[in-house]
Amino acid sequence: MKTSWWRYGFIGFAFLAGCSEEDLETSNFGSDYYKNQYTLMNATDYEIDFHMANTELDGDERDVENSKYLKYTLAAGAAPVEITHEHNIERQITFYAAARNQLGLLGREKFKVTNDRDYHFLAWQHQGQIDVSIYEQAKDDRGGEFAVRIFAADPVNLTIEGSPVALTTGTMSGRYFVDQCNGGIQMNGQPISICDASFGRSYLLVVDTDGRQALYLEY
Repeated sequence: MKTSWWRYGFIGFAFLAGCSEEDLETSNFGSDYYKNQYTLMNATDYEIDFHMANTELDGDERDVENSKYLKYTLAAGAAPVEITHEHNIERQITFYAAARNQLGLLGREKFKVTNDRDYHFLAWQHQGQIDVSIYEQAKDDRGGEFAVRIFAADPVNLTIEGSPVALTTGTMSGRYFVDQCNGGIQMNGQPISICDASFGRSYLLVVDTDGRQALYLEY
C-alpha cells in the first residue's frame, strides 16, 4: 500500500490553519524556561487591575488592555500577590495597570525580561496619575539591620543614617542598611517609620512627598 504523504501534509496544514496566532505563540509554553515570577504591588490610592501580555506577535501590537490579559486586581493597601507569567523567549512584555472604575487613570511600560528572574510589577501614582515600574527582585539580608531600597513616587530629599539622599520621580535607590526603625530614614527632619519590618530582612519602601506610602518585603 502506498503512503499518501500528501494526505499527512494536508492534515498538518489544516491543523495549523485551525490554530489562532495566539495558540501558535503559546504552543511552546509549559517549560519552566519560559516562566517568570512577578510580585504585583499596588502603592496607589485606587483599586488596580494588573495586565500583562507579550507586546507583539508577528509584528502586530497586542491590546494589553483586553480583559483576557488581566492577571489580578488589588485593592489600595492590599498585600502584594505573586503570580507566574509565561512568555516566549526574547519577547518584550507590556505591563499595564489601570484604576478600576476611574476613567483615564492608567499606566503602561514595555520591558524585555530575562528568563529565570523574578520581578516587581509596581503600580504607583504621581500628582493623581497612575504609572508602572518594573524592577528585578533583589535582597541582601544582614543580621541586625534593615536592608532597604527606596522607590520615589515624587522628588524627595531624605536623610538615611545621617547622610542626605535625593531621589527624583520614578527612581529606585540602591540598597541602604538601617539599624533604627524609627529615625534611620527621615524626610524633612521627620522619621519614616519601618518598625513593622523585621531585622535581618530586605524591603522595598515606596515614598512620596507625604512620606511612606508602602513597605514590601523582598523575597
